[in-house]
Amino acid sequence: MKQSKKRILSLAIATTFWVIACGIGQPNNNSEEAEKLVVTSVAQTLTAIPTDTLVPTEMPSATPTEIPATSQIPTIPTIVPPTSTLTEAAKPDYACNIIDQRPFDDTSFRPGDSFDIKWTIVNTGTRKWEGETYLKYQNGPEMTEKVEIELPQLKPGGEYDVILDANAPSEEGMQVMVWAVVGPGVVEDSIYWMCYPYVRIIVK
Repeated sequence: MKQSKKRILSLAIATTFWVIACGIGQPNNNSEEAEKLVVTSVAQTLTAIPTDTLVPTEMPSATPTEIPATSQIPTIPTIVPPTSTLTEAAKPDYACNIIDQRPFDDTSFRPGDSFDIKWTIVNTGTRKWEGETYLKYQNGPEMTEKVEIELPQLKPGGEYDVILDANAPSEEGMQVMVWAVVGPGVVEDSIYWMCYPYVRIIVK
C-alpha cells in the first residue's frame, strides 16, 4: 500500500477513536448517538479519501507465453522396396521325383512273401528325357529279379509308372532296397542321378 493511503487510513482510525472518546466522556452518554457519530465520522473520512486510492491496483493480466512456431518436421519418405518379381530357383535340366509308392513304408511281410512294387516317376527337370535314361538297382536286399529298367522319353512334368514283382527277403527286421533314376547318356560326365526310388518293409 502507498504511504498516502496509510496516512489517510490512520487518520480515519484516529478520528473514529477520538469521536468515541468524546462520546464516552459526556455525562449523558447515549450509545445510539455514539454509534451514529462513529458511522458519520468514518463515512466522512472515507469520502475524503481520493477514489483512486481506494481501488486496488489492477493486477497485470497474465500475458500468455508466446509459443514459438513449431519447427517444421521434415517428412520422412516411406521406403518402398522395388516390386521386382521373385524368380524361382533355377531348376536343373534333369531331375525327377516319386509321387506314389507301394508298399507304404514299414509294411509288414513274412519271409518270402510276394508283393508288388509301384513307383510313379515324374520328370521335374527342364529338359525332355530323350532316351538312355534308366531305373537301376543300387543297394540293399535284392527283392526283384530285374535290376535295371529303361525309362521312356518324358517331357518336363511327364509321369511314368513302374511296377515290379518282388519277394520279401528271408532275413527278419527292417529291409530297405534302393534304386536310382540315371541318365541320359552313357558318357561319364553326361550321367545325371536324378532321384532315388526305394522300398522299406518290415520282415517278421
